Amino acid sequence: MFARSPVIGTVKQRLAQEIGVTEALRCYHALLHTALEATKGYCTTIWYEGRAEAWSEIAPDHRLKAQPPGDLGYKMFTALNEGAKLVVGTDIPLLSRAYIDGAIEYLLNSQDLVIGPTEDGGYCLIGMNDPSEYLFENISWGSDRVLEQTLSRAQELGKRVTLLPTLWDVDTSADYQRWKQEVPINQANQI
Repeated sequence: MFARSPVIGTVKQRLAQEIGVTEALRCYHALLHTALEATKGYCTTIWYEGRAEAWSEIAPDHRLKAQPPGDLGYKMFTALNEGAKLVVGTDIPLLSRAYIDGAIEYLLNSQDLVIGPTEDGGYCLIGMNDPSEYLFENISWGSDRVLEQTLSRAQELGKRVTLLPTLWDVDTSADYQRWKQEVPINQANQI
């Protein structure tokens, strides 16, 4: 799991400009809780950016590893190259255990690459059995071309790719309002 340490003023910064840093931190905590629940039962390492001590109460039983310096692609490749089968983000309201189970199942059934696309042209999950650095080099991270560029690279390499159902992430106040309107009632109480 890739995450920023949950410290006020350092998470969901674009969203914080619209709803304030306190509400953005509350939002991030709820999203983080969703991701932790979705990965429950798996041996999950939190690859964090920020302060390690911020995780002691939120995820005391998880292994922590600081993200290496470099762009997002290098960071994800490093995690996969060090043995992670999947990399997941923490800003996806509908991320679930079933979604992750499905990704693992595809990898066990000989797929080279499994990706969980997002509506904004990126992805929230990527997994592979044999990591290829080429899939992460010179990608326009943060743009609406991330998925397109990744799939193009995978095709060049002859990788068998499975796309999971498309999900959406929370980056703006519109996404935040959508989340508050669309989530099940038990999750809505968290935000």
